[in-house]
Amino acid sequence: MDLPASAIFAFNANLDHLRFTNDADLAKIEEFSPQLSSQINECFSWGVQKEVAIDVRACEFFLSKMEFDKILVGGQAGNAAEQASALGVKCFLHTNFANEDLLKRFSCPEKIMVAGEKGFVPAGQLSSSIKSAHHFVFENKESRTRFIASYDPFPMHLEDNFCFNIAKELPGVKKAFVGGLHLLKTPERVSKFAEEIRRWKQANPALRVFLELGDFSDKSVLKATEKELFPLIDILGLNEVELAQLSYDLEELPSAVPSVLFHSPREQFVLPVQKQDAAALEFAKRCASYKAKTGGFAKEADVIGASAEFVETPVQTVGLGDAFSCAYFMALSTRGI
Repeated sequence: MDLPASAIFAFNANLDHLRFTNDADLAKIEEFSPQLSSQINECFSWGVQKEVAIDVRACEFFLSKMEFDKILVGGQAGNAAEQASALGVKCFLHTNFANEDLLKRFSCPEKIMVAGEKGFVPAGQLSSSIKSAHHFVFENKESRTRFIASYDPFPMHLEDNFCFNIAKELPGVKKAFVGGLHLLKTPERVSKFAEEIRRWKQANPALRVFLELGDFSDKSVLKATEKELFPLIDILGLNEVELAQLSYDLEELPSAVPSVLFHSPREQFVLPVQKQDAAALEFAKRCASYKAKTGGFAKEADVIGASAEFVETPVQTVGLGDAFSCAYFMALSTRGI
């Protein structure tokens, strides 16, 4: 595939604490917080993923009182950068929580570029005492439904070092993968992120922007995202849960954004149909199938001649949608976007 040499990945990368939840876990959470327990039970009963924000007390409870099966890179931008870096793409990563505990977990840290005071450096070379964001992912092993309890030490914001240093890189960057806006708390903050993306596109009109939607807890933030971000992006990625939040039907979305990449475990396609790139879609399916089978992110060599089959019992589903979206976007020729 004709993959880009570099791309932007913004705005969220964090530590994901993954737990395949059992009855003992649920009883422990019930004792700590009946409200959280009720939300998890409702999520698992309905079979619909849910994400909620938690406070520092709940974060400390999960860190000190519960065991987790895996700790890994999370966040839409983090997962996408994991996939892109495995494919050899140089990833300019924006994250508010770029400390060593997060950065050491990237599979290809030499390809993950983070901004310091003197410019971008590979992930392994940045020293930072910034506190981590912790997202606790409780997964029902039978249905694979996920409940996510997100703790961010401070509100997501535009990171000064990144915004200053990316300006020098923009002329050579053709693609930007954007996510995390569902974590914003007020519609006013959406405007700040929209302005930064607008600045990128003014500096480089050839830049193409992919927005992975996310599970919004605040409808006013979603409305602001529709109003301010949709006019700036080139492709919108979403699943069935995220689609249900919107004020548009699936068939109406191409009137709001140039194209839509829909992805669910069983179905993936692009609207309008004439914008679908069959080769890029096949490539993305192979990358997703590889991740479902192995839990890792595919290199280009891993998917040459490989199967794109649906995996009935995936090793891991966290980050699977982000990896699929990223692989499709990276494989697209910018001439066709």
